[in-house]
Amino acid sequence: MKRRLIFLAEEARRQRAALYAVGGCVRDWLLGRRTFDIDLAVEGDSQALARAAARLWGASLEVFDRFGTVCLRLSDGSRVDFARARAETYERPAALPRVQPASIHEDLRRRDFTLNAMARRITTDGLGDVLDPFGGRADLKAKLLRVLHPKSFEDDPTRIFRAARYAARFGLRVEEETARLIEDAVRKDTPGLLSRERIRQELLRTLEEDEPGPAMGLLKEWGLAKAIHPCFQWPKNAGQEKDPLVRLGLCALWMERGAEFVRSLKLDRAVSQALIQALGHAQEERSPVNPLPELALRILKAGLDRLPKTALESLMVNGEDIKKLGRKPGKEYSLLLGEAASAQWRGEFSTRAQALRWLKGKLACR
Repeated sequence: MKRRLIFLAEEARRQRAALYAVGGCVRDWLLGRRTFDIDLAVEGDSQALARAAARLWGASLEVFDRFGTVCLRLSDGSRVDFARARAETYERPAALPRVQPASIHEDLRRRDFTLNAMARRITTDGLGDVLDPFGGRADLKAKLLRVLHPKSFEDDPTRIFRAARYAARFGLRVEEETARLIEDAVRKDTPGLLSRERIRQELLRTLEEDEPGPAMGLLKEWGLAKAIHPCFQWPKNAGQEKDPLVRLGLCALWMERGAEFVRSLKLDRAVSQALIQALGHAQEERSPVNPLPELALRILKAGLDRLPKTALESLMVNGEDIKKLGRKPGKEYSLLLGEAASAQWRGEFSTRAQALRWLKGKLACR
């Protein structure tokens, strides 16, 4: 990736733009960690440079006009974000910022933590020295997480979620004044001002961590769980799963009002439906009439490990079976099929032949 960036520097030179790697990638390079996501700040036309990069690398491109950013996704799975170096102002707590072009030094000043407020100039000769106006390198060495300015969490409460992730991921101690500012923001319920979409984004990013448990523990300790949902739970077994959506489903599975929580997140329709189906079958303790989505199956298998093997298979009997046994269509059909779904869930039969015998026995008693 660094070699690709150096090639891009020649295009930046032609456009008379200054190109910088910023934020998390600089931090990870200093830590000797591999990173697949690169953030670039441009003193110049970031969109023109991003389009040139897309042509050069054969990458797909997505433009976000509100902030003038462009996301490139490369064939190897890596991602490169281009943004105009900018300053930000916030009209009110938790509002999205208004942005205006600025220098790289002003761009670093607007960021969240010192460890993310570093940059390296990219030229045709390679990567330049680290720009570190706020002491991020020293904080990394001291394993300290330090916020940049006193209004940071008021301006953008999502930074509290990020603080939990960074502290857990890198084994950092939250600096004393930063901890006080987090406590103050939570006491004022500033995170409660965030939209559900932004809460969803931060929650999913936390669930994408290799080991989300420690970050979730910090969110609970700091009082952030209530911003996710008043009944939010982090079950211990959720961390054993790798898929963040399965982890999310397990959280909902062990919550009161889990379906309400899922709907509030405004997830992709197919994902939301799969989660709701999983919760419904767990609550009703009934096997499904039709095959469940793969995501729903994975959630139920992970969350309810003592289920009979056939509990999550499609119901083994249907209305035609009842009709062949001499019963006319009516309310009895739905009642019998409901009882059959509960019986299959409990493991009272595990083959179709056993299910038909069970059904004959039920009809004989009516």
